Amino acid sequence: MRYEITLPEGIPAGERIVIGRWHKEIGDNIQKTDVILEVETSTTILEIESQVEGMLGEILCDAGEEVSADDVLGIIEDDQPELEAAEEVAQDVEEAAEEEAGEEPAAEEAAAEQAAAEPQSSPRAPITDRARWLAMASGVEIEGLSGTGPGGRIIVRDVEEVIAQRKGVPEAPPRETAATAAKQVLLSPAEQVLAQRMSQAHRDIPQYDITVVADATHLIAWRKARKDAPRLTAVMVKLAADALADHPRINATFLGRSWRPNSSANIAVAVDTPHGMVSPVLHDCQSKSLQQIADELTDLAAKAREGKLNAHDAAEANFTVTNLGMYGVTEFNAVIWPGQTAVLAIGAIRQEAVVVSGAILPRHVLRLTLGCDRRVVEGAFGARYLARLKELIETAKM
Repeated sequence: MRYEITLPEGIPAGERIVIGRWHKEIGDNIQKTDVILEVETSTTILEIESQVEGMLGEILCDAGEEVSADDVLGIIEDDQPELEAAEEVAQDVEEAAEEEAGEEPAAEEAAAEQAAAEPQSSPRAPITDRARWLAMASGVEIEGLSGTGPGGRIIVRDVEEVIAQRKGVPEAPPRETAATAAKQVLLSPAEQVLAQRMSQAHRDIPQYDITVVADATHLIAWRKARKDAPRLTAVMVKLAADALADHPRINATFLGRSWRPNSSANIAVAVDTPHGMVSPVLHDCQSKSLQQIADELTDLAAKAREGKLNAHDAAEANFTVTNLGMYGVTEFNAVIWPGQTAVLAIGAIRQEAVVVSGAILPRHVLRLTLGCDRRVVEGAFGARYLARLKELIETAKM
């Protein structure tokens, strides 16, 4: 039997997905739950596990190829049933041959002579579906191609080289010197997707940014009074979720001609990883305690840095929080993720001289910048949300 390797459920519609790398090669034996390959989305790297046992028979999408949610990525073969069927067919053929052996020897000899006289065609090289489609669309003869993919398979790159030769384009780019090559760093597939989404956001979203300064003195004192105080990012996620409860336009999804308020506070948190920025999602923050959020954020951040997030870990975000305060950044503007209506940028807590009741006192201050989609979030809506969040910070209500 043949089992199709497909993408896991839960990847948002319209998400750009790129094949990362294959952990298995054609002909490798596969056990159930073995990791077969990695795919990269705009927010994470997903490992695809096998649901069956068998052998990797085909790789239909190569590393670096962009795929959609319904594409078949490869084939796992369990050849036992097929062997039994083949044995039955062979037995039927053998019996038929024995029956006809004594009846028409002359016909058999003629057929053998005719087969010997006919030229023998070489077996056709294997080819991926995308490469076959490109070859047919471009008028490239498949029989004349040689494959550079796994097991000699013809892949898209092989067809593109033939097309380039026809147009007079050289197969390889001009040779670079060490000086020019040192200036170029190729983006990873995940970074390419992120760049595309951020370009889309700047092009399509009428974003404006507003900033408030919150007095975080009581918040700092509250954290110092706890032995195992959660990290500031976890605290801010909790407070941001509490503030979302009364501001549906901030916790919303933009749908083109309408917007949908979300009852769950699913908050994406930007995490710096070796693969680039990844934003795992903390689901249902409105119903979780601060400690639950802190523990889950620690776990998701570790999985993000190791490239082990699953589809659920990176899906269904309604709002995003990003914190650069640990790098000493006091204030910055973040970009709204397409589909969401706002993003919260958190700066560093710094001690400054502040006028309190007519006296100049040292206070810990925190700058919060809310990026808003003007199509849904008018200035007053964004300002009211920040005012509520500032109140929660200054009273340190957890």
